[in-house]
Amino acid sequence: MKLKTCITSLALLESLVCISAQNAKIIPANTIAIAPTDSKELIIEKAAHVIPSKNQLDALRNEFIAFIHFGPNTFTRMEWGNGMEDPKIFDLKELDTDQWCKSLKDAGMKMVILTVKHHDGFVLWQSRYTDHGIMSTNFRDGKGDILRDLSKSCQKYGLKLG
Repeated sequence: MKLKTCITSLALLESLVCISAQNAKIIPANTIAIAPTDSKELIIEKAAHVIPSKNQLDALRNEFIAFIHFGPNTFTRMEWGNGMEDPKIFDLKELDTDQWCKSLKDAGMKMVILTVKHHDGFVLWQSRYTDHGIMSTNFRDGKGDILRDLSKSCQKYGLKLG
């Protein structure tokens, strides 16, 4: 009988702790722990008190960002490459990153993100670690560097680069 009373008392105590936790004032923070015993309502309340970190807030202030995904699939018209494509398939003839950045700036964007290496391993900069990239194409006789060009254009037009 004492064991049953003890278990009942523990269960009652746990319920009171949960109710107390749910009624506690939630302090706004970057992360707020969710307990397994939290109700759906308490989880929503906690979520309403999550505030961004400085880095997250800075990213949110960028508001309107361009995302450029450019690589061999641009020329194969396949959604997924496998990394076995001949780099020469990347048949870029001209590149005007100033035009990109002017258009982005005119549209009100504050940042551009360029995927310079994707799952297929093809790189858009001059890398000493691989030859599976722009250095193995005919673009600018294998001397092209889209990342470098875009970086200069971003500086020229006052855009952040990611």
